[in-house]
Amino acid sequence: MAMATILSRMFSPALLLYLFVVITQFASGVYVDAHLDLPPAIPLLYWPGFLWAVGWWLRTDSRKRNVAVVYDLGFFLYIAWPIVMPYYLVKTRGAKGLLLILGFIVAYAGAAMLGILVFELLITLRS
Repeated sequence: MAMATILSRMFSPALLLYLFVVITQFASGVYVDAHLDLPPAIPLLYWPGFLWAVGWWLRTDSRKRNVAVVYDLGFFLYIAWPIVMPYYLVKTRGAKGLLLILGFIVAYAGAAMLGILVFELLITLRS
């Protein structure tokens, strides 16, 4: 396999979106379980980063599938991403889109729960 193909798969928008969600939700779970407030910069950086990752994935995926996207994608995603993304996935993939939505929900909630579990485990081991 060519190096460009390997790099494009390693740094694919879908993989980076999932990594972004897993890392941020894991950290959020740790902070919640520790009864700490997130540093003020985190929420400030989370939403632009999340919307950027979703937008990058949507643009890349829509080009592969020859689906037209709206002109001002950033603003559109900011306002309506919870509706646009499931609609797009079901429209372009049919029933498989529902599995992708479920996978995203599991990654989102599962990473937060894993953060809580790891924090509790560390507290238990320290005691």
